[in-house]
Amino acid sequence: MSQALGWARVFPAARRPPTDPTPRLGVWYPIVSRDSTQVVVDVQGQSLALPEEILEIRPKRPDRFTVVYRTRDDPNPAVGTKADVGRVYAVCPACGSRSRLFGEPKEIECKSCRHRGEVAWWETG
Repeated sequence: MSQALGWARVFPAARRPPTDPTPRLGVWYPIVSRDSTQVVVDVQGQSLALPEEILEIRPKRPDRFTVVYRTRDDPNPAVGTKADVGRVYAVCPACGSRSRLFGEPKEIECKSCRHRGEVAWWETG
């Protein structure tokens, strides 16, 4: 992939359109292109066009972990498995892996890519 034109993630309160692949909450995706109404992001190696109004956009890739609060109504396809991270989890800004949060740590390390960084409790995804 060539250099990203910026980074985007879906606003947590936004109604995500049914797409394949589905963008995950809290994950920052590289922007491939954009026009006046849509932004094309790279999700799992596939280009996905999304309406700009449902996205938070930044010029540089964030380096802090995003905190995701899953509501009681949100489906959890991993429930009962080792992949279940619970209702409150952090998303790694480097690789998009999810980490279960215990307490309110100020900093964590991603088990997948070893990125270490601050947990951005004030900006949830």
